[in-house]
Amino acid sequence: MASSPTNYEMVEAPTAYCLMHGGYDIVTRVYDNGGVYVRGNLGFKDIFMVGFSVNGANVIGSGQIQVQMPRLALKFKALDEKSAPFSLAVAWDDRGYGTENDGRFYPGTQKGFYLAFSKEFPQAGFLQAHWGANILRFNDFDSNQDLGAFFGTSFAVSPTLAFNLEMDKILNSYWQFNGNFLFNVDKPLRVGVDFRDINRGDLFSRIIRIQYTGFF
Repeated sequence: MASSPTNYEMVEAPTAYCLMHGGYDIVTRVYDNGGVYVRGNLGFKDIFMVGFSVNGANVIGSGQIQVQMPRLALKFKALDEKSAPFSLAVAWDDRGYGTENDGRFYPGTQKGFYLAFSKEFPQAGFLQAHWGANILRFNDFDSNQDLGAFFGTSFAVSPTLAFNLEMDKILNSYWQFNGNFLFNVDKPLRVGVDFRDINRGDLFSRIIRIQYTGFF
């Protein structure tokens, strides 16, 4: 975390931050039942980010491999806390992982259209608060599945080790308490583990996350 934070998400919920200008990253997540989820993001002018994703279920192990069409994301940081009380982002993110049914991914549901707010507290060290709301889709809208809210925090105990905690899909019939840790192996490479559905013992899972970050 820096004077211009670039951690654009917690675990599965977003923040209001974007990658720096000219920055890019590739994130690979290996999830339940041999699934592999790969995302890429590009940052422009510190206020805009564009991304894509490719997702395949049963890539590792047995079973028929199911590859979904690539999905896109766009994010614009409308307010920056350097000149405003908090940072605010407006975004569309159609990326999800797992199996797809009726335009929705499970277990990693895409966010659709969302507003995200973030605030960093320098006096408390590496501490941030995030909150927001999202609408997954407008066609055939179902408030039990398509309307959500989220909040959480990001903090670090050292420059090389960061943690995230979040409550996601709060207005949804399927809400989640998630957490993770990320460790900087070296400057461009971070590895970590996502803990999803901590609140549901029967669905609790651990997801390996590998992130490579660089600049053009």
